[in-house]
Amino acid sequence: MLYKIGDFSKEVNVPVKTLRYYDEINLFKPIEVDLYTGYRYYSDEQIDDLKLILMLKEVGFSLEEIKQNWDNFTNDVMLLKRKQLLKQADIIQDNIRKIDYLRSNIVNNKIILNKKINIEPVKVKRRG
Repeated sequence: MLYKIGDFSKEVNVPVKTLRYYDEINLFKPIEVDLYTGYRYYSDEQIDDLKLILMLKEVGFSLEEIKQNWDNFTNDVMLLKRKQLLKQADIIQDNIRKIDYLRSNIVNNKIILNKKINIEPVKVKRRG
C-alpha cells in the first residue's frame, strides 16, 4: 500500500514538515515521487525504518549520526553512544548534587555560601 505524505504522516504520527525535511537531507526518502504533481508516496515497509530513526533520535543520536551510520550500525557505534550518554549522566548527577548543596544553603530566599567552597569540575568515572 502506498500513502500520500499526509496519510503517512498520520499513520506514523510524524508531522509532514518533518517528513519533508528528512527527504531534503536525504535521511528518509519517499519510495516514490510523482513527476507531475511532486506528491511524495510512502509504503508500509517504510514504517519500521521511520520508527527506527525516531528511536535512534530518542536515545541521543543526531540526524547526521543516523544518516552516517544507517547501513553500518555496529556494536562499536552503539557502545560509543552509550559511553557518551554515561558521561552526560555523570555531568547531570554532579549538577544535581550542586543544586542540592545550593538548596541547603538558602536562608531567607538567598543563597549563603561558605567562603571555603570549592566546586571542582566534573571528574568523569569510567563505566563499562
